[in-house]
Amino acid sequence: MVRQIETIIVGGGQAGLATSYYLTQRGREYLVLEQAAQAASAWRNDRWDSFTLVSPNWTLKLPGAEYHGADLDGFLPRDQIVDYFEQYIDRFHVPLQFNTRVIAVERQAAGQRYRVTTDDTIYEAANVVVAAGLYQRPNRPVSSSLSERT
Repeated sequence: MVRQIETIIVGGGQAGLATSYYLTQRGREYLVLEQAAQAASAWRNDRWDSFTLVSPNWTLKLPGAEYHGADLDGFLPRDQIVDYFEQYIDRFHVPLQFNTRVIAVERQAAGQRYRVTTDDTIYEAANVVVAAGLYQRPNRPVSSSLSERT
């Protein structure tokens, strides 16, 4: 069975959460698909325990949840950043589905909708926002003229 939905957001990180905020403000139907098991996976699993935000707290500005703490020029520690993401998801009731890996996004033959295939579900959506991935590994198109050393 194919599940119909207006918009699919692929990725539950900062970009996906910000997109969800604006879709919610406009009363749009959407679902966020995240392959990790928990919110803030990169912060939770790919940073050492003593890691802090590398920009001042005043730059923490997910829409609707800007930093308003006492230490504007400080740097949030890793665990507080994880909490920030979890609280954001709860506060804005983000329809976020964890443990969901998107395998393919294909434009339907009529060109008006997209088929989004996950490990266990197929969705049809009018819109797809790809908000996934870290800048940890370069992804260069085959036609790219950049060398592997850049």
